[in-house]
Amino acid sequence: METSSGSCGKPDCVGATAIRWWAIVAALVATSVSAVDCPADAGLHGTVRSLSGKPVADAAVTLTTSARTVATGEDGRFCLFQVEPGVHRLVVFADGYGVAEQELLVGDQGATQVDVRLRAAFGEEVVISATRTGKRLADVPLHVQTVRRSQIEGVVARTLADAVEWTRGVRVESNCQSCNTSQIRLLGLEGPYSQVLVDGQPTVSSLAMVYGIEQLPARLIDSIEVVRGGGSPAYGAGAVAGVINLIPHHPDHTHVEVSARSSRMGGAGGAARSPSYSMVADLMPGSSRAATFYGQADREAPVDVDGDRFTDVSIRDLDALGARYQEFLFDGAARFAVDASHMSEFRRGGDQLHLPPQQAQVAEQLDSHRKGVTASWLQTVSARWDWRATVSHAGVERDSYYGASGDSSAFGTTLNPLWLFDTQVNRGGERGTLSFGLQASDDSIHDRQPAYGRIIRERYRSTAAFVQDDRKVADGVTLLYGLRADRHSAVDGSIVSPRAALMWTPRSDLTVRVSHSAGFRPPAVFDEQLHIALLGGEAMVVRDDPGLREETSVSRMLSVEWRPMVGERTAMAFDSTFFDTTIADLFHNREADDPVTPELEFLRTNFGRARVAGVEAGWSLRRGRLAVDLGYGWQRAEFGHPEPDFGSTRMFRTPERYGTASVRWPLSGGLDLFAGLRYTGQMAAPHYAGYIAEDRLELTPGFLAVNVGVSRRFVLGGDRGIVGTVAVKNLTDEYQQDLDRGPLRDAGYVYGPRFPRSVVVGVKVDL
Repeated sequence: METSSGSCGKPDCVGATAIRWWAIVAALVATSVSAVDCPADAGLHGTVRSLSGKPVADAAVTLTTSARTVATGEDGRFCLFQVEPGVHRLVVFADGYGVAEQELLVGDQGATQVDVRLRAAFGEEVVISATRTGKRLADVPLHVQTVRRSQIEGVVARTLADAVEWTRGVRVESNCQSCNTSQIRLLGLEGPYSQVLVDGQPTVSSLAMVYGIEQLPARLIDSIEVVRGGGSPAYGAGAVAGVINLIPHHPDHTHVEVSARSSRMGGAGGAARSPSYSMVADLMPGSSRAATFYGQADREAPVDVDGDRFTDVSIRDLDALGARYQEFLFDGAARFAVDASHMSEFRRGGDQLHLPPQQAQVAEQLDSHRKGVTASWLQTVSARWDWRATVSHAGVERDSYYGASGDSSAFGTTLNPLWLFDTQVNRGGERGTLSFGLQASDDSIHDRQPAYGRIIRERYRSTAAFVQDDRKVADGVTLLYGLRADRHSAVDGSIVSPRAALMWTPRSDLTVRVSHSAGFRPPAVFDEQLHIALLGGEAMVVRDDPGLREETSVSRMLSVEWRPMVGERTAMAFDSTFFDTTIADLFHNREADDPVTPELEFLRTNFGRARVAGVEAGWSLRRGRLAVDLGYGWQRAEFGHPEPDFGSTRMFRTPERYGTASVRWPLSGGLDLFAGLRYTGQMAAPHYAGYIAEDRLELTPGFLAVNVGVSRRFVLGGDRGIVGTVAVKNLTDEYQQDLDRGPLRDAGYVYGPRFPRSVVVGVKVDL
């Protein structure tokens, strides 16, 4: 594989410029920002410790009367300024511990000091994704998993795709050998069946999702909440497999964090070096307002694994910048927040990367830009009423080249502006919360690929209303039920989707959850149509059947969780989840080539019924900050009758067995260890002719990928410190052995771990 050496192509120039830019910004911010010490006369200050007396770092301390939250430092200390005299309620939570609540009286003069003790427990985290109202995880009727910032850093994640792939029941797969587009699968279903949210808003459009999970930088994410299965009516009708909500970074004190990382990935031509840089600066000029500025720059080098001079890992250069401002008003009863972000990514795969794409044998090249802005208002009107409203705009522009054999006409452009409006009103009571909401979106797609006769000019308008009742109906029994009514411009009439979940807690350590939900996907342009794969030296284009109807689905889940008491410092949980999803009028791509046209055509049609059912079992242990998680799943994913291309009833690319195991072990002296195993079992994968003589359905082998990492924190004083990290991803170098080779390869025939073995070295500085 050839790369540029003497000339300054776009990836090289952008990379050098970004490195200089990040160095300047980091130096400027570092000289003007310093950590805030907690003075003795702060309105409220104290220390958070475990029952054994050990300080708990990164605990979230919230004063509910003002909705202000700060985090404890390495010594467990926290401070809150300008606390009004009177009675207040303090809520404290840390990952792996139970929630501690206490009322306290702040006097007119002097400071109030408190000492908070936390007990190890499961299910105490406060989550918002399940019902769009903040609740303890143990009180949520739906199946929710959380990924905290410490876990994201522990797996050395660069993007959303890296951050979630160690979550039980979540599978991240690569779908293209040339450009490495990826998707997240929940409950065995493809990416479009899950909804990706940013701070509760679906601002990631169909076009953005083509490469989106690798364009959302991990540094902007404070935590991730994964809801498996349908459930709350507050989320989109297509969220059948679940919801992935990214909680953005919220500042708790003025500081700056700068990090740099370098990875080396093995290939046939030697190891390729890929640097990454990130920066976060938090400014808190007062107790009622805060601002955050963040950025990340990644330079992923191309890798040829099998020595055929064609990339198996593409060039992926990502620049992301953003800012967030929030202010508390009306004595903390209201919060106004504005987020703005800009993302640019250059991606290129194929051969002869030093040449323009139209001079290569195979080239997939994308130059994408995404700009977004969101404004939100959240207000507590009284003890019973609160409401929120959000307006968002995201615009995606993309220049593309999907071509082979030096085709000079294979350039294309795509535009995708998206507008969203969302409002929700909650009425609380002694036994539950009643919620009402209105949602509207305007999503336009203008896609031009003239070489393949594809001109898409679509505008989709949708409106939805929902009502949801989250109510405690008896001791130990909570019922969440409601419905949403959607009207979509691509569907005739309105569609009503009922959803319900029941949680029964017969005793304090045992919880049973049952859920049932309905949803649909409209016959609109989705991400699989906006990506053109290359197959046998031809472009593979997906077109819609003129009579395509909406796809409907019903999802059912049953989960049992047992949390036995082990000791004061140790918590344990066993859980099992049974899931069953049926789909009617399934969207399915079948081969329908017209020999007159130069491209290879597939037709998206309605293909009867399908069913995905299975069981997942897990075990978790928490002892202090030690965290052990094990999970294993069995599933069956089948078409209602044999599909036409291969005569198979088995759904493609869906393994029957899968599992994860991970250990995060913080030791004394600031040492932090991570080790993980990820198993992917056999699956059926379509393999189309080109490099091989004729189409065939392959039964792929299973894979067991291993990741290990170690980090060490050196304290500089207060919250300031330096963290060094060394990690090896895919330690045993488990990677697909039967990749197609050369210009006639089927770029979609990829499976198993997304990348070969890589070694990562990084440093992070907190100032």
